[in-house]
Formats: sequence, C-alpha cells, structure tokens
Amino acid sequence: MCRNRGREGTSRRLNPEPPAPNHSRPIVIGREERWRGRAAAMRLPRNRSIPMTLPAQIRPSVGEQLIAKVSRLFNGTITDVLNELFQNARRAGAQRIDVDLGEHDGKPALFIADDGTGIDDPAAFVTLGRSGWSDQIARREDPAGMGVFSLAGKRVTVRSFSRAAEAGWMVTIPEDGWQGEDSLTVEASDIRKGTQLVIAMPAEWLPNLQSRVEAAAKHFPLPVRFQGAVLPREDFLSGACRIEEWHGCRIGIFSDSYDIASDPRINFHGIKVPCRMPAIGEIEARRKWTVRIDIVDAPSLQLVLPARKEMVENAALADLRAEVQAAIFRTIALKGEHRLSFKDWQRATELGVVLPEASPWLCA
Repeated sequence: MCRNRGREGTSRRLNPEPPAPNHSRPIVIGREERWRGRAAAMRLPRNRSIPMTLPAQIRPSVGEQLIAKVSRLFNGTITDVLNELFQNARRAGAQRIDVDLGEHDGKPALFIADDGTGIDDPAAFVTLGRSGWSDQIARREDPAGMGVFSLAGKRVTVRSFSRAAEAGWMVTIPEDGWQGEDSLTVEASDIRKGTQLVIAMPAEWLPNLQSRVEAAAKHFPLPVRFQGAVLPREDFLSGACRIEEWHGCRIGIFSDSYDIASDPRINFHGIKVPCRMPAIGEIEARRKWTVRIDIVDAPSLQLVLPARKEMVENAALADLRAEVQAAIFRTIALKGEHRLSFKDWQRATELGVVLPEASPWLCA
C-alpha cells in the first residue's frame, strides 16, 4: 500500500501534468502607454522639490567662462597683433604709427605708439566685446572689441591719454592677467597724446619681425615708421588696367593675370584677405581677367571675427561679385574686341553691358 503510493508519487513528480492552456488575449502596450510609463519612471518623488523653474523669456549673452579662453581666440602671431593694433590706431584718428624694437625691464620688447585720440576708459581696453568707439565708427566699421585680445597671454604695458578725464593712465597686464581673475592697477602716466603699448617680445617673433611690419604697412592707409625709418607703401590696386568705384569700394580690373584662390583679393584698410571673386577668361587665353577690391567705406562688407581672415558671406558680398563681373565686361567692351564664350557674352547682356560679337579665330 505504501509502496504503491510511493510509486504513484514518484510517477507524478517525473511526469507532471502540463499547465492548462491560456486562452486569454495577449496584452499589447501601445506607443502612448509606453511613453506614459517612461514619463512616470522619470517623475520626481513627491517629497523632492524641483530645483528650478523654466524661464518665460531668454536672451543671448556671453558666458563668463569665455574670458578664460581668450588666449585661443587668436593664433598669437605678430601679423595678427600688428593688424589689430594698426586698425585701432587708424580708428583713433592717428596720423602716424611708430614701431620700435628695444628693451623693457631688461628683456626684448616691441614698442608700438600712435598719435591718435587715446583711450578714454581703461576698463574698455580689457573688456571682451566692448569696443568703446564712437557711434560713427561703430556704424561704419562695426568694431567688435576683440582685437586687443590678440595680445592675450603676453605681458603688455599700456599707456594712453584719456580726453574725458584729461589725464594719462597706465596699466600692466601680466601673461596670466587676461583671464579676468585678478584686478589690474591703473596708475597715472605723463603721456599727453595717443597710445603706447610695450609688448614682451616672444622669441618666435624676432627672426621675421621687420618683414612682418613691412607687410602690415605696405597697403595700410597711414605712414608707419620702423626703427625711425618710414616704410614703403603701395596702392593695393597698383597695376590695374582700370579702376571703378562702387558703394565705398574701389574695384581694380587686371588683365592677363592668374586666378589663384589663395591670393588676397580684398584689402580692408591694410588687412588683406583671400575671397572668391569672378574671373573671366577668353578663348585660347592662358590667363584671365581678375579683380582686386580696396574697401574705403563699406560697412555692409564685413570680416569674420575675431581673426579677420575671411569675408562674411552676405548679400552685400553677393552684390559686389555681380558688380565685379559687370566691371570686367565694361573693361572688355572698351577694348573694342574680345574672344569671350557665348555664355559670358550672354551674362554681359544680362548685366546691361553691350558687347560686340566675338572676334573670329581659327581652331587647329
């Protein structure tokens, strides 16, 4: 009896009965239910308060952390520094700029001085994004208040005359003083006009210093002296076969020249930048008609900040390119003959330039 029950129990354990089939419908969770479940999982507990409220309005601004990265806004070359400081002197109404190599505190230093109006507010000099220029200068040239930070990471002593305070001032900015962590002491100075900067000379500037100063002065509108000698200057459009004026720009048309993308095409008061401009070739001609642009007073044509090494692609630049094409076609029309393609001839007609039919030529 007991053995039978044991065998029956063993048999039940070795051959369990299969579970009863589940005839209920499978549960299908829709997308909306899944999202509600995820939202519930991310919901904060009731006893924990929300740390902030969302603002009703926002406004773009510059974070304070940016000032700690100012040494990376520019690449620190002597060319960048000269271009930026020369532009500041020009805007200040200077009549000349003096660049000298000497010593300061027993170390090599670069001295740059101008006879302009000076800097009224010392704080404006070291405030990123605050130019401090007059409304007229701001409208004409759109200065950004960044150029002086090309000196970031270098020890610089600044002396300038403040017309507003009717007094001269001086401040020394150490190498690590550009990040705004420490206050800089402003002292009285006997300077009575303009601005002078004394820059601790990096060793890498020395070998090519004179050639870099000469290059910065070559197409600059003001006379520049280096070690007391006036440096030669040249019109950026020198050699042009024809010059037209358009909306504050001088357009120089050059014939029989090569169209090289890296060549400077635009001169912004001494800052020369490459820029894609129309170039037109004639049949069987190895070279092309090209242009250079000398900007005199064209606020809508702007340079990309902060380094100013290329033009902003905007509507004004597009209009300039169209005018450049028309200027080239007008110059070709004055020749009386041409060997332009039919496509270029049509484009000239679209721009309002009447050209004769192309001269005949023989093809081998």
